[in-house]
Amino acid sequence: MLALRKGRSGDRYILGNQNMSLKSLLDLLESLTGLPAPRRAISPWIPLTVAWVEETLLSRLGRQPSVPIDGVRIAAKKAYYDAAKAVSELGLPQSPISAALQREID
Repeated sequence: MLALRKGRSGDRYILGNQNMSLKSLLDLLESLTGLPAPRRAISPWIPLTVAWVEETLLSRLGRQPSVPIDGVRIAAKKAYYDAAKAVSELGLPQSPISAALQREID
């Protein structure tokens, strides 16, 4: 609604908040839920292998892959974005990530 009311036609806005690594997100979830976050990272070739097997072999049996190759590739990259334009031009509110996560947990 903010983009509709305040945005400029043809402009694009990143509706984001705080950039976080997956580890930071999992650590925050651990502190909010009390459930332990994973302690060790796995090698990227493991989920890539699982994704390849699922997409090439199991899909022939009519099963949907639970781990898509593109999803694994995207998850392996750091992708940080800047929402400053949306904050300054649209007035995009910035609330703590922990509050949003807590609402979902509850």
